[in-house]
Order: sequence, then C-alpha cells, then structure tokens
Amino acid sequence: MNKKIVFFDIDGTLTDEKNNIVPQSCIDALHKAHKNGHLLIVNTGRPISTIENMITSIGFDGYICGCGTYVQYQNEVIMHATLDEIIRKEVIRQIYKCHMQAVLEGEKGAFFSKGIINPFVLMFKKRYEEQGFVAQEFDEHDIIDFDKMAIWYDENSDIDTFKKYLKQYFEIIQRDSDFIEVVPLGYSKATGIQCLIDYLGMNIDDCICIGDSTNDLPMLTYTKESVAMGNANPILFDKVTYITTSAENDGIQNALKHFKLI
Repeated sequence: MNKKIVFFDIDGTLTDEKNNIVPQSCIDALHKAHKNGHLLIVNTGRPISTIENMITSIGFDGYICGCGTYVQYQNEVIMHATLDEIIRKEVIRQIYKCHMQAVLEGEKGAFFSKGIINPFVLMFKKRYEEQGFVAQEFDEHDIIDFDKMAIWYDENSDIDTFKKYLKQYFEIIQRDSDFIEVVPLGYSKATGIQCLIDYLGMNIDDCICIGDSTNDLPMLTYTKESVAMGNANPILFDKVTYITTSAENDGIQNALKHFKLI
C-alpha cells in the first residue's frame, strides 16, 4: 500500500458539531490508518492556540493552521506567516469604525472585539475560556498579534467599506450570509499542503483532503482525491471525488475505508 498523507478539517469534519465531540468511530479509524503507515495532518482555519485536547490527543503528525498561515510537523514549526504591525493596527481601527464583530486569531490566542452579541461567537468564546485558551477582548487601541480573522456583521455594520479595505491585503471567504473568514493574500489550506509536502519530499498525488466548508475548497480542489462530508456545504459536492456520510454517522471511517487506508 502506498503511503498517503491525509488532511482533515476540524469543525464538522473531525468533530460532530451538534455535540462538539470527535466520534469514537473517527478516532478508531485514524489510529488504524496511522498504524497502516499513513500520515495524518489537521488542516484547519483555527490557529494552533485553539486546538483542544480531544484533537491533539489523537496523535496527528502535524498541523496546518490559520488557513495555511502556520505549518507544524512533529512539533516543529516549519512556516509561520505574520502580518505587518501597521496592517494589524489598521485592521483593528477598521473593525471598530465599521462596527464589526471580530475574532483575531493567531499563535498566541483568539482575541474578541468588545460588544459581541452574536450567540455563535459568544459560544466559541465561552468554549475557549473553559479549555483554558487565551480568549481575551481587545479595544481599538490595542496592538494584537494575529495571522487571520473571522468577522461577523449585522444591519449596523458597514461591511462594504470594511471589505473594500480588506481586499488590499486579504482573501475574503464568505462562510455565511453574516460571516466572513479573512486570510492574508497568498495563503490558503492548499498553500499549507504544498509547504508541508515540499518539506517532506512527498508528491501531491499522494494527498487526500477531507472537509465540509467553503474555506476547505482550496485544498479540496488542489489534491487528486478529495472528500466532502455528508453534512458539508452543498457547494462542495461537485468539487470532490467522493462524498462520505456526516461526521456523526461515521463519515471519517467511511472515507478512509473508501480509499482503502483502513
């Protein structure tokens, strides 16, 4: 069996988002694939600072975080793209000027703008705090180290002005009608894959990606084989080579079986 390197999104892929757990069938399948000699890599929009123990305890070989802005293999950081301080300061100024609800994400933690009312964001902030992660608030005068960001907006936000500013320096991923993910230009889950396989001396044809959301599209369309979870955004379904079942219905196990990795 040829050695494969498999890349996994976290939320909605490794985890059942309804219950915020990694199903036991997923854990068992990952351990079996590992035993069979395949490399397992997390490829997530999250920063390395907010990956919880239920993920890290599985025993992944490496992590691509922040949509390709951070790459780690066997506890060694092999790439970390940082933003210029002038850009970071102006992003924060624009967040408050345009009335955005923001989470700035980086190696040191997740930083939340003051006055967030979105229940989904508040839920994540509470979860991070319970995990002991850095989940602090910032105001418009703070200087924060961050690599990318997640932005929510409502009828009080000037999203058009904010997006116009962002397009100078960032790729904007529309995740939902009121939610964008913002990543520095030139970085994605696909560039993270290329960085890692260059480091390992592996071939792109040996890669398989598994994901469920629009920020997974760069990696799902980059590799020869790719998988959309059954619970994925339907936009993904005609972009992949295989559609598995949902995360809570043994989706990872079924995907790894399909490719004969277990």
